[in-house]
Amino acid sequence: MPSGNNQSSDTRESHGALEALASPLGETWPAIFAARQDARAHIGRLRQLVAQHEPPSDTSVVAFGSLAREEWTSGSDVDWTLLIDGPSDMRHFYDGKAVEGLLQENGYGKPGPTGTFGAMSSSHELVHHIGGTEDTNHNITRRVLLLLESVPFSDDVAHQRVKLSILERYIVGDPPATTPAKFRVPMFLLNDVVRYWRTMAVDYATKKWQRSSEGWALRNIKLRMSRKLLFAKGLLMCLLCHQDFAGEPSSQDPEQVQLELLRRCLRLSEIPALELLADALRKYADSEIARTTINAYDRFLRALNDPEKREKLEALDFEKTDDELFREQRENTRHFRDGLEALFFDSEPQLAKLTRRYGVF
Repeated sequence: MPSGNNQSSDTRESHGALEALASPLGETWPAIFAARQDARAHIGRLRQLVAQHEPPSDTSVVAFGSLAREEWTSGSDVDWTLLIDGPSDMRHFYDGKAVEGLLQENGYGKPGPTGTFGAMSSSHELVHHIGGTEDTNHNITRRVLLLLESVPFSDDVAHQRVKLSILERYIVGDPPATTPAKFRVPMFLLNDVVRYWRTMAVDYATKKWQRSSEGWALRNIKLRMSRKLLFAKGLLMCLLCHQDFAGEPSSQDPEQVQLELLRRCLRLSEIPALELLADALRKYADSEIARTTINAYDRFLRALNDPEKREKLEALDFEKTDDELFREQRENTRHFRDGLEALFFDSEPQLAKLTRRYGVF
C-alpha cells in the first residue's frame, strides 16, 4: 500500500489515469476523451464570459454535472450556482441574474426545472445544515456535488474555502471515538455520500411519477451510469482515506492526523470521477474488469452524444421497454455495474473488506 509520505504523488498520479489505463489495454475510448476535450473548451469559454461580469470576491460561480465531470456531450447543459461565502447582500441577487443572462445570451440554456441549479446558494446552509429537517434535497445535492463534481467559473477562492469548510464539518467536527492516531474512513462523510446516492434513486422514481414517465428512459440510463459513477467516486474517496491505503500519518497528534486526513480527502475530491475510478481499476483490478468497466462508460457517452439516440431515449414511452435502443443501453449499464462490483468486492482484499464493513452495514 502507499505510504503516508506519498499522498500528494498518489493523488497527482490519478490525473491522467485514463491514459495510463488505456495504453496497456490497447483501448482508445474516443467518446470519453472527446467529451473531456469539449468540457475543457466550454469551461474556458464560460470562465471568460463570467469574467465579464466580475462577480464579488465573496462568491464563486460554480458548475456541476457533465461539465464538471469532464463529460460534455451535444445534449449537455450547464448546472450552476452562485455560491456565496459571506454576508447577505441584495446585490447577490442581481449578480445571479447577470450570470444567468450571460449564459443564455451565449447559447447555454436554463438548468432543469427543480430549482436546485441556476440560483444562489449559501455556505451557511451547506456547512451547518447537514442532516435534520433543514437539510433539504437542494442542500444535500449542492453540498455533495461540491465535493464530487464541481468546477468554478470565477475566482476559486470562495469555492475552495467552502469545500474545505464542508470537509472540516465532516472530518474535524466528527472526531473518532478511539484514541490511536491513524487515518480512517470518514464515516460522517461516507454516510452522507450513501444517503445522496439513495436520494438520487428515490428522486428518479419521484420524477417518473410526477412527470408521467416523461424522459424516464434517459434518466434511468443516467442513474445507472453517471449517477452511479458519482457514488463510486464518493465511496473511493472515503475508503482510500483508510490507513491501509493512506499509510501512516506524519504525526501522532490526533488533531494533526485529522488535518492530514482532511487534506487527503480534499485532494481526492478534486480528481474527476472517471479519473479516480480509472486509477483504482489500474491499481486494484485485472485488465478485463478495467476494460469492461471503462468500455461501458465510453459506449454510454457515445450514445449521449448522438442526438438521434438521445432524443429517442428522452421521448420513449414507458410501455416500450422492449425498444432495441433502450435494451442495448440497459445491457451496457449491466456491464458497468458488473465492473464496479468486481472492483469493490472481488479485486483487492482490503478494498473489499472496507466496502463490506462501511458501505453495506
